[in-house]
Amino acid sequence: MQWKIVTDSGASIRSIKHINDQVDFEVVPLLINIDEHTYQDNDQLSTETLVTEMENAKNTGTACPSPETYAQTFESNDNVLCFTLSSGVSGSYNAACLGKELALEKNPNANIYILNSRSAGAEIDLLISLAAQIIKEKLDFEAVVQALEKEHLKTNVSFVLESVDNLVKNGRVSKIVGNMIGLLNIRLIGKRSPEGTIELAQKARGHHQAMKKLWAEIKSKGYNGGKLIINHVLNPKASQELQKMILDQFPQADIEILAASGLCSFYAQRKGLIIGYQTR
Repeated sequence: MQWKIVTDSGASIRSIKHINDQVDFEVVPLLINIDEHTYQDNDQLSTETLVTEMENAKNTGTACPSPETYAQTFESNDNVLCFTLSSGVSGSYNAACLGKELALEKNPNANIYILNSRSAGAEIDLLISLAAQIIKEKLDFEAVVQALEKEHLKTNVSFVLESVDNLVKNGRVSKIVGNMIGLLNIRLIGKRSPEGTIELAQKARGHHQAMKKLWAEIKSKGYNGGKLIINHVLNPKASQELQKMILDQFPQADIEILAASGLCSFYAQRKGLIIGYQTR
């Protein structure tokens, strides 16, 4: 069977060859708008440039891929699994669903499944990784989808932010909270709701307290040494620090560190971390 995994750039993963080299993989980029400039969120985008320009910008925003773009990635494939940003924060899921309808008009016999991750970043990376492994078991399409949906019930995401300026600009965090974070050296430890919206889990003052609270938050969600992926925004040092904290307690843990995509960098901002992990 011919398989293809598609994701929007809400995921940070850019290749699955190390997991399953028999499956085609494609990233559909979102667009990032910074003042008068528009950037495609692909592997040519410089995170340092993006983040610096965002920090100095008056207006920022993002735009999801079109249904036609999704349809083109789905065509000529018998079995497609598509992963999108949470429908609670982006229109990408709805665009993918419309793209599926367009693709099925040309190839009615294709199998196309759109998964609303209810998340962003590292949890999508984790789900893609798990999907590539499930496909190796040579199950039929419906069995792969059922296995993936079961895995989705056992994954979660946590994140820590050092800056929320861009979230303030886009109306997701109040100006009062944003100013407080900047003045008091406060970090936000966040989580996603079951519906896929961003929620505050804890606050911490300073880096070290934030890392301790982040690790405590991950464990409180049921992590016990399974697969875990860390996305970072220009912050490999903190990623390695968290990796060491995890391995000290769970030496067998399967940990992967990935630089955040442009979209994830847009929201997590400089030095932000996004962690996707299995919960049991």
